[in-house]
Amino acid sequence: MAVLEGGVSAALAGIAEESGSPLHVVSKPDPVGVLGHYRTSHRAVLVATQAANSRLFELQNAHATNLIVIHDIRVEWTQTAAHTAAIMDSLDIYRCTSFSAVDTTNTVTPAISKLRTSFATAGANVRGITVAGIAAGMTGGTLTKDTAPLRQFGLWMTAAVPTAGPTSRLDGSYTPKVADGESPLILVQNEGLIIENRVLLGAAAGSAVSIDIEWSELTAY
Repeated sequence: MAVLEGGVSAALAGIAEESGSPLHVVSKPDPVGVLGHYRTSHRAVLVATQAANSRLFELQNAHATNLIVIHDIRVEWTQTAAHTAAIMDSLDIYRCTSFSAVDTTNTVTPAISKLRTSFATAGANVRGITVAGIAAGMTGGTLTKDTAPLRQFGLWMTAAVPTAGPTSRLDGSYTPKVADGESPLILVQNEGLIIENRVLLGAAAGSAVSIDIEWSELTAY
């Protein structure tokens, strides 16, 4: 059984099940080499007659060899207007394959922030739905989504917005627990993710969505 000895304290720490002093561990970000770590944010609204399966946000890896590793996706979703009838809706994250082209209609391109000045320019392609919203969502891309979503963010929308007290609101995240053995989402060339609205909304509807995503780009993982 291997044993580690502290250089100053001379305390011993056994490896695996051996009893001993606890190890002091400092976690570090994924080593990215000449690539980097990145974040982006997008805010938009869902409108009346928002279509089922309409795309609100997407990220695509078009690079031949670099990997995109998703670390965190956060969705904040707040009802802002009365709906025709109370309805249970959901924003769903899907992994996509055969993702050879991003959407070109009803889109904006969110800015990508480097998390260190010396990092390379991000290689990911990101698109968000027009900020003012549009019922059809983003269209024009080429992709195949998985059958089941990675994560679902459900929200009960009411037929009236309270004038006092909180409205319907969701604060959800998709953050793989890598330290517990859970794999993050790893995207190779022509793979990506989308966030889409699940069900058709009524003639009256209104909600605001904020999406934040963090990822790293690496040559190996």
